[in-house]
Amino acid sequence: MRYSLPILTIVVLISALPGCGGGVDATPDAIKVAEAKWNAAGIRDYNIEWTNSGQGNGHYRVFVRDGEVKAIYSLLPGGREVVAKPGQPRFYSVNGLFLTIKDEMAQRETATPFGQPKGTSAILKFTPDPELGYPQSYRRDVLGTPKGVSIDVDRLDRDPPREIPPPVSVPSS
Repeated sequence: MRYSLPILTIVVLISALPGCGGGVDATPDAIKVAEAKWNAAGIRDYNIEWTNSGQGNGHYRVFVRDGEVKAIYSLLPGGREVVAKPGQPRFYSVNGLFLTIKDEMAQRETATPFGQPKGTSAILKFTPDPELGYPQSYRRDVLGTPKGVSIDVDRLDRDPPREIPPPVSVPSS
């Protein structure tokens, strides 16, 4: 089958968009495999640092002990951290990232996916960590809209000190 140059150009451009390239499709089976790997690792104490962008931007350092989120710090430009107190802290952990992806998979199947008309296409992809299975990155692109979301795990420390350090404060100049 021969493709014309404009079609190939469009395919290349689409695959270069954030979220469209890389990772695997976020399907129930792919999530189940990744989540099973994470659960098999049995990591209950860890620190995770992640960023998100799209409809909201954030950079977080999350402290999980005995499988529960104990503290969340929002990292601000300039290196300062402030204590974050979201309504549902559990969504900031690795298990919470899996919940977010599953919630978005369910949203894609609704009559108005991501607030868009029926039939709107949404591409959901994630990159599971090869060893531990946690989502290293997640991308949601709702075609034809600016409703994309990116989540990137910048760091996961699976052997943190038991004590949670205070937030970093940067003296004003």
